[in-house]
Amino acid sequence: MTAAPLAGIRVLDLTTFLSGPYAAMVLGQLGADVVKIEPAAGDPTRAGQPIPDSDFWFALHRGKRSVVLDLKLDTDRADFLGLVAGADVVLDNFRPGVVERLGITPSELRTVNPRIVSCSITGYGREGTRRDAPAIDGVVQASAGAYELTGGFDPVPLQIADLAGGNAAAQAVLAALLARAGDGVGRHIELSLVECVVNWLAVADRSGTLRWPNTIVGLTRDARRLVVQTPLHFRTRLAELLGLTYEPTDAYGDSVALRFAERSAAEWIARFAAEGIPAAIIESYAGALAGDEVTTEVVLGRRVVASPFVFDGERADTARRAVRSTSLSPACTATTGHPPVRCCSGRTVPPTPSVVRARSEGDHQKRPEAIRLIAPCDESTTECR
Repeated sequence: MTAAPLAGIRVLDLTTFLSGPYAAMVLGQLGADVVKIEPAAGDPTRAGQPIPDSDFWFALHRGKRSVVLDLKLDTDRADFLGLVAGADVVLDNFRPGVVERLGITPSELRTVNPRIVSCSITGYGREGTRRDAPAIDGVVQASAGAYELTGGFDPVPLQIADLAGGNAAAQAVLAALLARAGDGVGRHIELSLVECVVNWLAVADRSGTLRWPNTIVGLTRDARRLVVQTPLHFRTRLAELLGLTYEPTDAYGDSVALRFAERSAAEWIARFAAEGIPAAIIESYAGALAGDEVTTEVVLGRRVVASPFVFDGERADTARRAVRSTSLSPACTATTGHPPVRCCSGRTVPPTPSVVRARSEGDHQKRPEAIRLIAPCDESTTECR
């Protein structure tokens, strides 16, 4: 399938919160089969709910499947290593030392599967004085120098550390899979959130392009918020359009913003477009989802943004993958709440995780059945594709 270049790649996701799950989400959008390994109490971001009622959860975990394993138990650890034997990628964002205590180090994973690609995301790396420090986005930003962007006292109001780390992890996994295709050997990847943020800051424009008066926000005649951004030659182009002289002062920015009240937002957008000046109406997240620039999909009645990847005009439908694509049944169920897909044909993949999440009861129970790898089915028929 053109839109799913990673079809056939299985990812075991041991991560939680944002950095690792974001990496797994990206790999899933590219067609990988992502199986989320959750602790006995469920992922912390479930907030105690078998099917969490939050946009965060649905956007981040749709299309994935989950199985509950307590890796501190020898039996469940053995079950996990059994899954590793048939997997391609293992992601974790544990603190340094945790994989050693659990007995799932890269060397132990490679003993089971020499082709496995493993990736560990940490806050501060495995060396240095802060290796064991708790790492959450705001404090990682502080360590990385990101507070300079907001004047020195506030973090960037977006989880850039987790997103930078997750983005880098997905890229590194893709590179390792490409290398493995050539030599048949797996790799272990290590990266830290602080280094990922510093790498972003090293190439970011910190000269004030996004600050007043180079980026100006004001209210239009119809009370819409409008932003115009004028780096480089756009500064003089905007000033000439408005009959002003550009000055790098707050007063100049105020003068431009006041002019926005003379026309409607649509009129300004058309006028700026004609002059080639970057401008946009400021939308909410919900407004962006409703716009024709963003493709969305519906998961259990909830609208979320679709995969951004389009291959030869085709985009993967992650909302339907849990129903239509390869499934682990009955031991794995979709994190979106879909029931296991209809069995067309399958083969047993031993051994079996001994504990699975019971969606209807919100608890956990033993299951003796073997994991079955089910062939993809067409929903309208019982035929396998």
